[in-house]
Amino acid sequence: MKPIIKTIGHSNKPIAVFLDTLQEHQIEVVVDVRTIPRSRFSPHFNEKALGSSLAKRAIKYLNRGQNLGGRGENTYYEEAIEELVDLARQGVRVCVMCSEADYKDCHRYSTLTPSFHSHGVDVLHIEYAKTVNTLKKTTRSIGINIKNKKKSDLKQRPLL
Repeated sequence: MKPIIKTIGHSNKPIAVFLDTLQEHQIEVVVDVRTIPRSRFSPHFNEKALGSSLAKRAIKYLNRGQNLGGRGENTYYEEAIEELVDLARQGVRVCVMCSEADYKDCHRYSTLTPSFHSHGVDVLHIEYAKTVNTLKKTTRSIGINIKNKKKSDLKQRPLL
């Protein structure tokens, strides 16, 4: 069986959703590949806070943003790839993490995945469960926001 490395994007998810998703996949090591391991919009994903949250769930945190980041110049890129490949070959459940939710729009897919594949490692991109909102057919007033329009100019149109 080929070794596997998983990837995930934290996006703006609540920390509990992120951690639960990691545990569903039995992740043992999260490898942060953000060049700058901070989040302006989700401070629970800042390096120290994230490391602390992961430790509470017995998940190890590794910062490899300077080696495998998506911005700027990476140092010791190949050595960092080999480090993660070795962990995966030892049976450690590794997950590479960045901020981008859609892996197809991230360097996890465009840069890191081909590198892992070239070392004989499969890559699985974790996606969050999608929720479906059900809308009922309804009608409502649609206002036209133009000067000099009267209330009589409002039209009744079906929403769907």
